[in-house]
Amino acid sequence: MALRQDVQAIKERVDIIALVSRYVTLAKSGSSHKGRCPFHKDDTPSFMVNGEKGLWHCFGCGEGGDAIGFLMKIEKLSFMEAAQRLAEETGVSLTSSREDGERDALRAVVAAAAEHFAANLTDARAGARARAYLESRGFDEAAWKRYGLGYALPGWDNVKRALGARFGAERLLQAGLVVEGEKGTYDRFRDRTMFPIFDLSGRPIAFGGRAFEGEPKYLNSPTTTLFDKSRYLYGLHWARDAMRAAGHAVLVEGYTDVLTLHQAGLTNVVGSMGTSLTQGQADLLGRLVREVVIAYDRDSAGGAGAVRGMQILRNSGLDVRVARYAEDEDPDSLVRKYGGGAMRDAVQDAVPFHQFYLDSLAARHNPRTVAGKEAILAEARDFYRGVRSLPLQQEIARGIADLLDLPPEGVARELGPRRGRSVAGGDGGPSSRASWGAEDDLLSLLLRGDVTWARVAGTVTVDDFAPEHRPLADALANAPESPRICDWVVERLREQGLEDLVERATYYALAPVKFADVDRALEDALEHAVRLPRLERKLAEVGAAIRAAAEAGQWEEWARLTRDQQAVADEVAQAAVRDARRGMHGRGQGEAQGEGEAKAG
Repeated sequence: MALRQDVQAIKERVDIIALVSRYVTLAKSGSSHKGRCPFHKDDTPSFMVNGEKGLWHCFGCGEGGDAIGFLMKIEKLSFMEAAQRLAEETGVSLTSSREDGERDALRAVVAAAAEHFAANLTDARAGARARAYLESRGFDEAAWKRYGLGYALPGWDNVKRALGARFGAERLLQAGLVVEGEKGTYDRFRDRTMFPIFDLSGRPIAFGGRAFEGEPKYLNSPTTTLFDKSRYLYGLHWARDAMRAAGHAVLVEGYTDVLTLHQAGLTNVVGSMGTSLTQGQADLLGRLVREVVIAYDRDSAGGAGAVRGMQILRNSGLDVRVARYAEDEDPDSLVRKYGGGAMRDAVQDAVPFHQFYLDSLAARHNPRTVAGKEAILAEARDFYRGVRSLPLQQEIARGIADLLDLPPEGVARELGPRRGRSVAGGDGGPSSRASWGAEDDLLSLLLRGDVTWARVAGTVTVDDFAPEHRPLADALANAPESPRICDWVVERLREQGLEDLVERATYYALAPVKFADVDRALEDALEHAVRLPRLERKLAEVGAAIRAAAEAGQWEEWARLTRDQQAVADEVAQAAVRDARRGMHGRGQGEAQGEGEAKAG
């Protein structure tokens, strides 16, 4: 994409030290500059900026990114606003400016599609099924017009035939209205009730379509020049003024939830279009309100994606509460059964998000049994570490201690960092609160550019990394060789709305860890992050097969598997011998250096 090249040109030209120095007093510190973080109370300077890499990271609160990300956060700008400002400063002609005519052309395509879908809905015969569905949900003809609702006809080429001659197949493809197949293009939306998605000026830029049956139930437009789902909220142009006036937003999941609540007079409601809230959406909310009330379906609210979204909101400085209602209710059904007052009461009585999470743990596991206590602690560990506020972490630990009838200090130790080689220089951020291990060594070597992916590709796959690191590893695997590899990775992650991994990437690139011998550090990291975990998984698999063979009385198979088990155990033992010969006890050659040149071992 031309825009991607422009963004890279901006970041290569901008002096990130000079940019940050407008807001933060920086002092030279080794190859970087250090200052007090502008995003949290930073008594001991923990904010680092590296001009050569074009990155910044706070080892206190965990925020991090590139020059554009810094300007976005410090000035509360959108990505395009920050990019445009830096483009003007650096003399880059931003593609978005050069292609305003292109964007206008796409807006015309989407607007024509919205009119086409609206006409289908009111067609006496073709739109009958969609009209019946909308009327059953309480949306009359006035609501269809007010919210721009429509219907995509069955068949593979209705939109293509209706708009193709006027705009051309390429424009329909760019607008996300058709899909490229083996035999040409075909309609993306077929036999679906259509919900236009509007920008802040009230112009349609994308669509969500609800199927009557089959999967996916909801289908959204893809990312286009006009639309990036990770940076939009459904209904924001209707809700913006009410949100500002109320000081808080009510965040629901789907399109009908938003419309039902708006019709009931709750006009500060927006939809996340799914439970996996992104940093871009959190930043959008943070520009308008101080508090967000999550009003997802009960099952959705307790899911991993929703919980992670709540953490993103809280870590962005917003207060977060969760509305609760009966198990078989959701915002839409609650309002349709009992009226808007019931939903207002649910919002008023919403509980802090961490209390909601603890209540959901107690509902899933018995806190009076040893097994239940262990399950709650295991499940709560990532939740606890995903919260940056130390006072909130302490409150969570106390809440779990009360729930399990355990000492608070013991619970805090159990939820906190695993034992291992720690990194000096702060207690915040995605990894700085957790122990630093072999996978951290490997990611740091790669993101600093000390080691290329090509060098490890024969040994490592993306699946070898922990699930939370796999998008980061995938970006590394597809990155071009460059001395500013992390800068490239940051841009790819931001395009995907993975802002938490942007912070993690800058942490690994700038962490105060030195590798005395890169080759040796790499070998140790591969041994402990890749080879040994594979052997441990193989041991577990063989052990399960041995038990199954014994239960089935297959003794020849049992004997063969036992020999395999011994062979794998021998490989594990040989790895331990190699460690001993290197004078190691587990990790690579990284040396953590922070305040006072503290050395971790």
